[in-house]
Amino acid sequence: MTARPSPLPPALRAEAERLGVEIAYTDVDDIVHHADPASVRSVVDVLHEDAARGDQAPIVEHVIVLGGPDACRHTGIDWAAVEDAQLTLADGTVIARQSLIDALEALPIGCHRLDVAVAGRIGASTIVQAPAAMPSMAAVARDGRRPSGLFTPAYGLWSEQDPWPGFHHLGDLARHATAAGIDVLYTLPLYELFLDETFDPSPYSPVSRLHWNEVFLADPGLPASALPEPGLGRLLDLAGLASHRRGQLVEAAATADAALLGQLDAFVRRRPDAANYARFRAERDRTQVPRALIQRSYVLAQYLADQQLGTAATSGAALGLDVPIGSHPDGYETWAHPERFATGFTVGAPPDPLAADGQDWGFPPQLPAASRRSGHEMWRRLVDRASEHAGVLRIDHVMAVHRLWWIPPGAASAAGVYVRYPAEELLAVIAASAAAHETTVVGENLGTVPPEVDAAIHRWAMLGLHEEGFHLHDPELVDIPRWSVAGIRTHDMPAFSAMVAAAPVPAYRRLIDPDPTPDSHEDPGTLLEAVLRRLAASDAAMTVADLDDLMGLTEPHNEPGRRGGTMWRRRLPCPLEQAVTDPTVARRLALIADRTTQPTGATGT
Repeated sequence: MTARPSPLPPALRAEAERLGVEIAYTDVDDIVHHADPASVRSVVDVLHEDAARGDQAPIVEHVIVLGGPDACRHTGIDWAAVEDAQLTLADGTVIARQSLIDALEALPIGCHRLDVAVAGRIGASTIVQAPAAMPSMAAVARDGRRPSGLFTPAYGLWSEQDPWPGFHHLGDLARHATAAGIDVLYTLPLYELFLDETFDPSPYSPVSRLHWNEVFLADPGLPASALPEPGLGRLLDLAGLASHRRGQLVEAAATADAALLGQLDAFVRRRPDAANYARFRAERDRTQVPRALIQRSYVLAQYLADQQLGTAATSGAALGLDVPIGSHPDGYETWAHPERFATGFTVGAPPDPLAADGQDWGFPPQLPAASRRSGHEMWRRLVDRASEHAGVLRIDHVMAVHRLWWIPPGAASAAGVYVRYPAEELLAVIAASAAAHETTVVGENLGTVPPEVDAAIHRWAMLGLHEEGFHLHDPELVDIPRWSVAGIRTHDMPAFSAMVAAAPVPAYRRLIDPDPTPDSHEDPGTLLEAVLRRLAASDAAMTVADLDDLMGLTEPHNEPGRRGGTMWRRRLPCPLEQAVTDPTVARRLALIADRTTQPTGATGT
């Protein structure tokens, strides 16, 4: 462990605490680490400038939360001093000053804009009418059963007739899942990626978290490209497929008839951000294709993706999607709203047993005050956009709602500091946006998180995660929380068969044999089925199985910190229709789908 930094000067300490900079944190071993003074100074300077951009004495708060778990009804506004006011509801309805007080007593769930005038000054606020709790699993559960889910990355799916990944394959798998009694089909983020010369295949470093990945468009409806088709093999040629799709989309945009152009115009009227995103991509384009045509091709891509993903999401099992906590530093979000991000800083994590030097995820953090001034618009739009197609939404690294590890420019990951965010405001915005779509929200709360994170999850009736893979080598079985989505592993953990091969799993062996011998080694498949039964018998809110584990595959989807190789592009070893109808896979799916049995001690609080 590095030497303890010198204590912060009192003035810097006070300023840090005022701006939400944590001057110390406690690691997984309960060791307190004091923040590096130079890092604190760097972060404080940026946060001070961020706060100074807004009105130091606003006549209304930038964000006012009503409702929620605490049933708050007080706006904090001195209405006697208000000269004029106007309330614009989320659906566009405008309410004038004379009817405003009554309207505030019966606001619909959602995020609304309030404009007020006091003593000649104009102020604006976002009023969040939050539900008492996050939406429940009722929307995805069937026949009163506790729901179950199946996970697989979309890039790995293919069929004999169509060997390329696509939104339509998700729809096909959703139908198979429903027939097998599965309620939710989970997959990795489906957002647009940089797959050209700026090649970053990680779905957790998207170009934009508001726009869908054109790689997953289906060939039918697109012209044949003059570019050669990418080769087929065990690994998906993402760069080749992306180039192929680009050629198809540019040609389709160039030959679009009047009917299609009319449909694109109507789409842009509904989704102005699609045109803005297209302008962003056209600015980066290095081909000789006219810019107007490039822009049309990107609008066309989003139009088709929205249609095809919408069809997939209504084909069977509900769709479960991840929302990453950040996007590529050179992506659309920082281009569209540079004033909302801390330039030069990156987000990561402090040192822990899995990453001794800490982690740097490469994307810039949002500025807390700038986010408040926008009414936390980015979070609203993220939840709204994903919820158009997803029945379940998993927020990756939900601790980001409470605090983020900021790494100053040029500093090592370990030299970062935690910056706090207005968690209750953000949770209210997420809940209000999710409620509009009846979308279940899951927070990824694995690893070491502050106690207030799980406390907030409970207060908002949100769901957390439980992964058996973290406990396979424990001497005793651990409780499975009832407020969790419970599975064996996440996408960045080893395959089940690899985990059980790495070390003894005594507690789980006793699921098969109550008195195993020290040298007994159960078949990994038999052990997997015992664990699936344990998950199904628990009273977790939902249980999830990984298709790779059901098939007995050994390779990981991803290894944190590693780039290249098989990461983010390994295809299933057989067509999806063969995978889900394989007798072994079908039997194991039936185990996770059968959640009508009573819990057998595998429960928790």
